[in-house]
Amino acid sequence: MAETANDTPAAGNAPPPTPAPKRTRNLLLRAGSAVTVIALLYLSLRWDLRNGSCWAWAILMAFGSIFCLREFYRLVVMCGFFPFSWFGIAMGPLWALALEWDLSGGSPPFDASTFVMVVMVLGSMLLQLTRKSNNMALGSVALTIFGFIYCCWFPGFVIHIRHLAFTPAGWPMDGVEFVLACVFLTKVSDIGALLVGSKWGKHKLIPRLSPGKTWEGAAGGLLFSALLMQFMVWTNPAMALARLGWPRLLLLSFLMFLIGLFGDLVESCFKRNSRMKDAGAGVPGFGGMLDLVDSVFLTLPVMYYFLLLHGAKYV
Repeated sequence: MAETANDTPAAGNAPPPTPAPKRTRNLLLRAGSAVTVIALLYLSLRWDLRNGSCWAWAILMAFGSIFCLREFYRLVVMCGFFPFSWFGIAMGPLWALALEWDLSGGSPPFDASTFVMVVMVLGSMLLQLTRKSNNMALGSVALTIFGFIYCCWFPGFVIHIRHLAFTPAGWPMDGVEFVLACVFLTKVSDIGALLVGSKWGKHKLIPRLSPGKTWEGAAGGLLFSALLMQFMVWTNPAMALARLGWPRLLLLSFLMFLIGLFGDLVESCFKRNSRMKDAGAGVPGFGGMLDLVDSVFLTLPVMYYFLLLHGAKYV
């Protein structure tokens, strides 16, 4: 989530203005990247709907975890710690696939995803014993595990959401709808904040974390999120979320905006601590994968528990 093309801290009291051609190019790059990601989401969900499974979606999440973990551990190294990057990157996709295995039936009572998490935690501690130095031992082990939680466990809620429905007859379309609603609400809020903040933003939100974010942009993000939710239900009254009613839908759109903003600021805090502008360089217009999905990471568990509290069940 961002509100200007230049989101780096600048020396002095205010960041220099971004030239209009560069800002336009950045917006086009962002749009292209967003369309590509949405296409991948759509193709994986369509494949699963055709085959009556969720494995294409889980495989996509597994690949995504590799890129996110790689970028996160890079930030950690820039802070002077020594995480077991290769170990975390190997365990991330295994956990995503193990979680899908469990939710698809798996081999009860064996809990594959919990087993992978236990191996991740114990393995990180045991690997520290193989090092010749205890320098930064506590921080390195803790950040190896936290990277797994941040880049795998939080995003893993999207696999849980994919398996939810309000009624058995709604599966698997309910789960697809929930996933798309969460992603679209979060990212449309991001786009609204970018557009409004770039045009009318004057009052800084939290300059020490993200000088480009403004209160005006935040208001724009909230407005875009609320309007999208109401538009989706108005144009498709048969959708599963419509049964929640207008007040709860407005509450959901507000939560998606607020937690998405919080998630973006958290990642900005990590980047500032690492003295990095972007977490990576693999996603044109955004920077890295983490820069693209940081806000979604934290909205997913909120969406999950919101649905459970309002009657959604595993199917």
